[in-house]
Amino acid sequence: MGSQAGGPDAQIVSGYLQSDLIASDLELERQPARRLSCGIGLVRIESLARSRVMQALLRQCMPNYHGSDYPIIDNAELDRIADHLESAFALIAELDVYGYQRLIAGLHTLYIGVRREPSCSFSSSNELPGSAIIVLSRERLRDGDHAATAAQLLHQAGHVQLGFYTTSAAASLPGEFQYVSPYKEDLQTLESILHVVYTIPWECAFGMACLSNEADPERRAWKTAFIITYAARQVPLIDIARKGIERLGGDVLLDLPDIAAIPSWSSRILFLVGQLLAEEPIAHRQAHFAERQRVLDRQAWDIGQMLLRGKEPVDPRMGRREIDDSGDNVSLWYDGKFHVIAKAADHAMGKDYGRYAETIRGYAPSEMEAM
Repeated sequence: MGSQAGGPDAQIVSGYLQSDLIASDLELERQPARRLSCGIGLVRIESLARSRVMQALLRQCMPNYHGSDYPIIDNAELDRIADHLESAFALIAELDVYGYQRLIAGLHTLYIGVRREPSCSFSSSNELPGSAIIVLSRERLRDGDHAATAAQLLHQAGHVQLGFYTTSAAASLPGEFQYVSPYKEDLQTLESILHVVYTIPWECAFGMACLSNEADPERRAWKTAFIITYAARQVPLIDIARKGIERLGGDVLLDLPDIAAIPSWSSRILFLVGQLLAEEPIAHRQAHFAERQRVLDRQAWDIGQMLLRGKEPVDPRMGRREIDDSGDNVSLWYDGKFHVIAKAADHAMGKDYGRYAETIRGYAPSEMEAM
């Protein structure tokens, strides 16, 4: 504290800002390795490794690589990535003109890389305004799943768009960690909750629009199951987001119109999921409703773990609760259902929403073809 009393230290500030690297990053953006036909530039991801600020984000996107051990893309692979992204952008322009317009208006640069693992990684940060990090797997490039890439691009465009709103708003959002998200692994702020409720419906909506283009019945069944179970996590979040927005007050809603629309946007996705379910076999519908209840039961369990650790999470579906004298158990009403929750030794709130999708994989191909 004493060192801060006399004002910011010039050496610390200059070391953190790294003005020379900022200048080089701007130069990379002006002269990217490739430029898509829509005007968005492609910059090799390893350029971020020189920035102390961006290294953490880079590790998040490529956790299996350390130091400078990133798979470096050669010119031929760069061409394949550019072609893949061109096809993804063309698909967005075909199926979601409004989303395409927002995408190219909000993004000017994509930092691109490859992974040896089958999973892909998409990320963005307010430290990189107007940019996103896209790390595609070589499997994705080989299979040409442009629909998956397009949906994830729209997801990141939503993060960038909402980031512009929240960082430029006259009124700041509250920063307390009071909310439990079914997509995350710990208590979240209202801003992080809003990001989840804003971006995932956009991704799901586009995924639904692409289902009719999927010729392989098994892949279509799995993608349908994933969208349905992914969207099911919006059920508790809609109420959380609505209550959080109400706590902000009307002035903030005027400043942040996209935030004001979040509850209805999420509700619309659940309506579309209902229509999707109506076309599914009865066994699939039963599996979905079981998954939806499991999401709510898991949310109650996560909230119970927080209560037993002295936290006070905010969730409109939470009713009366009582911790017993030992402090190891809590009786909790959640969404009209009574739960008795014991304190777990290790509270690992994992991303376990894939069980429903796995049940769909177990159906015979002939039954999938009948869908």
